[in-house]
Amino acid sequence: MVDSHVPKGAGSKFVGRRREMATLKGAPDDAMAGRGGLVMLAGEPGIGKTRIAQELVAQARSLGAQTFWGWSYEQEGAPPYWSWLEPIRLYIRGADNSTVAAQMGQGAGDIGEIIPELRNKLPDLEPPSPLEPEQARFRLFESIAKFLKNVAESQSLVFVLDDLQWADQPSLLLLEFLVKQLEDSRIMVVGTYRDVGVTRTHPLFDTLARLARSNVYRREELSGLDNVAVEQLIRDVSGGEPSQQLVEAVYGHTEGNPFFTSEIIRLLG
Repeated sequence: MVDSHVPKGAGSKFVGRRREMATLKGAPDDAMAGRGGLVMLAGEPGIGKTRIAQELVAQARSLGAQTFWGWSYEQEGAPPYWSWLEPIRLYIRGADNSTVAAQMGQGAGDIGEIIPELRNKLPDLEPPSPLEPEQARFRLFESIAKFLKNVAESQSLVFVLDDLQWADQPSLLLLEFLVKQLEDSRIMVVGTYRDVGVTRTHPLFDTLARLARSNVYRREELSGLDNVAVEQLIRDVSGGEPSQQLVEAVYGHTEGNPFFTSEIIRLLG
């Protein structure tokens, strides 16, 4: 099967985060064993949420899992369910017609409503019977959840949803629906979001509150790297041996934020 694209950086050296990875390391194993779950990575911009998600993906792939990587679009104009559409679309392109038909089953018509390219794979696909909007949405959610669980039956699945602070409301509702069905699945969902600005009026706020009630929910709030990790990051980025004075100055200025630390070192170089 073809994995969806993982952002650049997955092959770069991973610095620090021993505590975080120790906490999260069991999640891919649980999914492989049929105990799916949700991992949410929160923190300020540049703190390394996506980078940790990449490490979890690499760990899961080493165990034989496949990966779907979705992301949310910051600007207006993206279609509903964008976080989910692109990785599912990419999977459909790489899978043979009979596999797609079997995994989607009777839900193919519903999924075809939001992914028209599916009709190229399944030209005899009939449109779903009309329903009231809320009933149609429930049927769509059920069809997508069944499809993903079927995909994960033969090869466990890691589905990353990056930058959920920009996700549209339908994407968040689909996430809430799927999480209720993860416990007995081979699916691990990893979500990342900037917690800065996620106030009570933000669409993600209520979703997080509901997700937190699930017993498959894990949340890791990321803080800055410590001095030792900052020193190693400076060494990796600059290629030289930093003085303790430089390490302390950079750490004091960035508070261990990996992105800002890397940018400062590049500017100094």
